[in-house]
Amino acid sequence: MANQIVADARMAPVDVSFLMAAHNAAPWIEAAIRAALDQTGVTIEILVVDDGSVDGTASVLARLAADEPRIRRIPLDGVRAGAPRGPSAARNAALGAARGRWLAILDADDLIVPDRTRTLLDLAAATDADVIADNPIPFAGGFDPGGAGMLERGREPYLFTVALAQYLSCNRMLTPGVKLGYLKPMLRADLVRRHGLRYADEVRIGEDFLFCVAALAAGARFVVSSYAGYGYRRGPASLSHRLRLADIQRLDAAFADWAVQGARSAEIRQAARAYRDSLATAQIIARVIEAAQGGRWLRGAGLALARPRAWRFLTGSLMAAAGKRLGRRLRPTLAGALPVGQG
Repeated sequence: MANQIVADARMAPVDVSFLMAAHNAAPWIEAAIRAALDQTGVTIEILVVDDGSVDGTASVLARLAADEPRIRRIPLDGVRAGAPRGPSAARNAALGAARGRWLAILDADDLIVPDRTRTLLDLAAATDADVIADNPIPFAGGFDPGGAGMLERGREPYLFTVALAQYLSCNRMLTPGVKLGYLKPMLRADLVRRHGLRYADEVRIGEDFLFCVAALAAGARFVVSSYAGYGYRRGPASLSHRLRLADIQRLDAAFADWAVQGARSAEIRQAARAYRDSLATAQIIARVIEAAQGGRWLRGAGLALARPRAWRFLTGSLMAAAGKRLGRRLRPTLAGALPVGQG
């Protein structure tokens, strides 16, 4: 009887499929999953992909899934313990198994408020949106649903649409302003399937940004609301605090592949060139940091001289590199520069 109940639950229609990539997320993943299970006014499923965790994440998932049919553990081909394939490959595995009419991105260390999914579905219906996103609330310790969002909330709730050129421009690395690539969207599953949208497997940072770029290029209507229902955890465990040269290069290569076919208008081509230029500057900064970490100061100085616009971003990192010799740890400082995905 119990097995039949589980089977029936897993065959029931689903409004929203949550796609969750998890790597060493044991301290946070139960809270993230329970937040998704607590969504009101919708039928949901949670597709969790354990990406080579070694910290007990698998045990937490096994315990939670044992008596909750809405939690589906999705295997990831080619992954080994301690050797993750990355958030894009994990998201693709979840995407291939999703049954919902909508797809929602939820990172394994983030949180959502109970009415978030229903609210976004209603907004999507009212605005004919194919991609809908709200106003993430960054947090490091306890999550305050009334805390300040990345976007100004305003006196009254508001909506705005995002075009492809605008999305590219606002997500350039090392530029001021809100990076819309940090938003965690919900997308119509039929749009994703109709256009064969997939994550670029090799990309480990900016994967949700690239996915939304592909959706916009396919004609998606992207609507953003000032409503705030997503808690975005920031901390040293997040990929945004561990940007590496190889990761930036993979993002650049994947974006360049898209731009060959996807940048159709002059405005979009210009925005794409500016975005790639920002990635080039970020790569110079990463190379200088790597040279400084290895004690190759002249090499680092030569790289910096080749890209003057990188100088002001290097000041803090190079001072930290000098401090390393006094026993302090060097940390690349590109805070807020890039939309990333898996925490």
